[in-house]
Amino acid sequence: MSAADTNNSMLGIRQRILQTTLWATAALVSIAYIPSVILAYQLQIWSLLVIDNVAWVAVFVLASAKQAPYHLRAGLFLGLWAAIGVFLLWLLGPVGAGTEWLLTVPVLSALFFGFRGAFIGIALTLLILLSYGALLVLAQAPDPAYGDLGYTLESWFGVSGTLLFLCALGSLTAARLLANLEATINELESSRQRIAESLKEREQLQEQLLHSQKLSALGIMASGIAHDFNNLLLPMLMASEEARELAPVGSTQRQHIDNTIVSAERAAHLVKRILSFSQHNNADASSTPVAPALRETAALLRSTMPANIAITTTINASDACILASADMLHQITMNLGTNACLAMKPGGGELAFKLDLSDSGEHVVLTVNDTGPGVPEDIQHRIFEPFFTTRDAGEGTGLGLAIVHKLVTELGGSIRVDSRPDAGTVFTLTFRTTPAAAAISGAVSSYTTTPETTQSPAAYRVMVVDDEELVLATIRMTLQREGFYVIEHASAAPALRHLQDTSKTTIDLLISDQTMPGMTGIELATQVRATLPQLPILLASGNLSETERKQIQLLGNVVPLDKPFSRNMLLSAIDAIRSVRTPL
Repeated sequence: MSAADTNNSMLGIRQRILQTTLWATAALVSIAYIPSVILAYQLQIWSLLVIDNVAWVAVFVLASAKQAPYHLRAGLFLGLWAAIGVFLLWLLGPVGAGTEWLLTVPVLSALFFGFRGAFIGIALTLLILLSYGALLVLAQAPDPAYGDLGYTLESWFGVSGTLLFLCALGSLTAARLLANLEATINELESSRQRIAESLKEREQLQEQLLHSQKLSALGIMASGIAHDFNNLLLPMLMASEEARELAPVGSTQRQHIDNTIVSAERAAHLVKRILSFSQHNNADASSTPVAPALRETAALLRSTMPANIAITTTINASDACILASADMLHQITMNLGTNACLAMKPGGGELAFKLDLSDSGEHVVLTVNDTGPGVPEDIQHRIFEPFFTTRDAGEGTGLGLAIVHKLVTELGGSIRVDSRPDAGTVFTLTFRTTPAAAAISGAVSSYTTTPETTQSPAAYRVMVVDDEELVLATIRMTLQREGFYVIEHASAAPALRHLQDTSKTTIDLLISDQTMPGMTGIELATQVRATLPQLPILLASGNLSETERKQIQLLGNVVPLDKPFSRNMLLSAIDAIRSVRTPL
């Protein structure tokens, strides 16, 4: 709680104390007012009669003047109170009511102004007492109105000492009570702020938990449908490519087939983007420079985005590296850049990439700034949610920023968005730097390659294992069209028996699906290694986990092939394997 807030709170409390005191005085003063007026009238002390009436009216006026400044009202009330005390002390002497009125002045002053008021009230009372004592010494004090109430200097010392003690005790106690009240208010306000911050933090944690749960649910859903979906896409891609080879160049038939292939490739890319939520992507992370990925992204965006969108790069940390893979960096920068460019269509604008080092040199700071329409404040907390998009149907999947957020989090970085309507959007990404990867020298490859393959396709025997009949048939027809000898099995068990049977045809390459009932592709490869340690294996899967990739690396001479793969991808992988001799 700030000092200004504390002062305002205490001022409000003191204003209420003052108002209560004024109205209580106006209502209860009759207890002393009526006897005082009667006595003044009987003794013909007309000055006392005037003072009583003026004081009562003044109290009513001050109680009613709520709009008047607090310090003015409180000061006038204390002045009136002290004046009455001095007058009664002068009129009636130390045995009259004047001392009681003076006693309350420091106490009220402490209530109205705190310790400062208490000390001022005590000092004022002490001054009055000393002044009156001096008059007694000089024999200038008047006789009391009551002739039989004589007093001396000695009696005055006793009365004034007691009065001063009671003034100090009452006023300092009241001031301490107010000080404790002020401290309590401060503590309560601090507690309120801490509770508010805790509630805000709790809401943020709940949002993050909900976000994580959504990502987890999306990952589970993606893992469940990816296998079947990829098996549907694979025949579409490979069969369409086969059909395109047979269609006349420039024909309408070939154009339709090209459109089919493009759609299938887009569907395959969408599946891979969805699958990125079901697994960690930093298995291949290493010390990777950021600048090359940034330059590549900028160049690619310039070639694909409208000319009215200016794309600039400012690289102040060309050698900065972070623990990531080049593909992850490309996904981050490409998704942010594409999102910014789409936001600036069709009016155009400027997209600026900037790469810096933090002041300490321990962090890389990547800034992506666009001059688009900005993100409304009420939806900024949702922009990283999967499938959330503000674009029209068909113009975006809502996965770009969700993927960016997931990748940045996995890399141990942070991402912040600053945006205002019609003022553009700035994404600031921060990563911890890592030393540049040391050059690896003296590495000896386990394989030596030859520029050409001496073995003809007809003499190259390929076994294909897949539980999906359509996938199996498509791969078989593609390989047979290229002249390969193909042996196919719909499950892993008969394929394993074939490979273990020495009387069967020798196999040069095994192509196996990973997800199959009864036995997975990795389990099949593991058992094959026991009898055929040098057999090359292509393992097809659309969703390999980090654990599975590590198992593949341990098996050796097993190459993962991401589903859905195209005809060219399959043939290129086979050509690469055929060009490799037996391991040394």
